[in-house]
Amino acid sequence: MTSRPRHSHGFTLLEVLVAFLILTLSLGILLRIFSASFAALRTAERQQSALLLAESQLSEVLATFSADSEGESQGKLRPPYRWRSSIEAYEFPNREPGLAYAVVPRLIRVTVSWGERPAEQISLSTLRLVEEPR
Repeated sequence: MTSRPRHSHGFTLLEVLVAFLILTLSLGILLRIFSASFAALRTAERQQSALLLAESQLSEVLATFSADSEGESQGKLRPPYRWRSSIEAYEFPNREPGLAYAVVPRLIRVTVSWGERPAEQISLSTLRLVEEPR
């Protein structure tokens, strides 16, 4: 009859394999978590940069805005960002028909995008009141 000595020190092969399996699974899960964290960080960084660029572009459009401004324009910013702006007449839903208003609103919208998907863009808009042409 063969038996292990009572005071043997060490691990059996099965114990070592189970320990490696647990270690491998743990490392795989940790690597997935780190990868997802870095992807979320990259997305947040792009959104923050796009928001800052959109604010800057909106300020520029407002600085060059005039009462007869209307239409669309677009351009490129630092890669991969590009911008598009539009100025159009805006009608308030509760505007009284037949009343002559001294001012009319213009809707100014700036969109900064960095990809092809709709989630990869930031839009800012504001209203600017201009005197009604007489």
